[in-house]
Amino acid sequence: RWSPESSDVMLELLAWALLILVLLRALVSLEQIYSLLRPDAPSPPPLSGVPRVLLRKAALTLKGAVYLVLSRDKVSSSALRRTIDPAELEPSRVTREVRLIFVRHGESVWNLVFNRGFGPSFLWRLLSTLLHELLLVPVDDSAFLDSPLSPLGLQQCGQLATFLAQPCVEGEVAERDHRALTTPGGALLVSSQLRRAVGTLGLALRSRLAASDEPVLLHSSLQEISRNFDTQSLASAGGVPPLDTPLRMDGAINAGNKSLSFTGLRRLQDFAQWAAARQEPVVVVGGHSLWFRSFFQLYLPRDSDH
Repeated sequence: RWSPESSDVMLELLAWALLILVLLRALVSLEQIYSLLRPDAPSPPPLSGVPRVLLRKAALTLKGAVYLVLSRDKVSSSALRRTIDPAELEPSRVTREVRLIFVRHGESVWNLVFNRGFGPSFLWRLLSTLLHELLLVPVDDSAFLDSPLSPLGLQQCGQLATFLAQPCVEGEVAERDHRALTTPGGALLVSSQLRRAVGTLGLALRSRLAASDEPVLLHSSLQEISRNFDTQSLASAGGVPPLDTPLRMDGAINAGNKSLSFTGLRRLQDFAQWAAARQEPVVVVGGHSLWFRSFFQLYLPRDSDH
């Protein structure tokens, strides 16, 4: 029996069906635009896989928001004072040495938006990146989460690769480090699982990696020390992040995203213990500025200038 109420229900169902069709069409259009803008990027998931991607990114965004509010990731001065000053250690207790060569990542999209100042161009950088983020909604990618390299960051990686391609003439120690960086098997390659770090290492050492089959190990203890969204990783435990540039990565020791309890100090100590237990005398580390600075503060003598 027809009634005004049943007519309203039918109209509401039709409206919902129309909305779903419009959203599906919008997702298809976003995928097409994404493919045009980034033809070398990994293919977007099929339409049936979009809900899974959306749920995963929503969960990661929620986790990032919780981390932003509750995190105590920063290595504080009081925490450093409770650790031993390396200057007080007896040299006789040193049983072996491991040389670490740090490679800081190039500029990221997050750096592009927030680290170039808050002048007149800030609003344009923010709005254009938000629009880019909208285009990335249906794909397993993001401008803010696990922020990738910016165009300037990619250029910086190319400049580092060019620099390393030149012979080293700056002394014995620099020549030794140059060989470790550029010679296949000359050093163990390990990186944070965040895209900008492992991407920098892959692009800067592309000549070496092209001549060998060695992987870049992903170590989750190298994840950046910060509460910001850009430090949340797209790579799950045991996995590798999506990269535009083909690169052999090994996620076996990637334990996944940092937790509230696995603080910056604990990650520094965990990585130091892991590196000290390795048999390789030299380890090339792709990582982040705040992590590196905190590492120096923890493991260099307190009165050293760094």
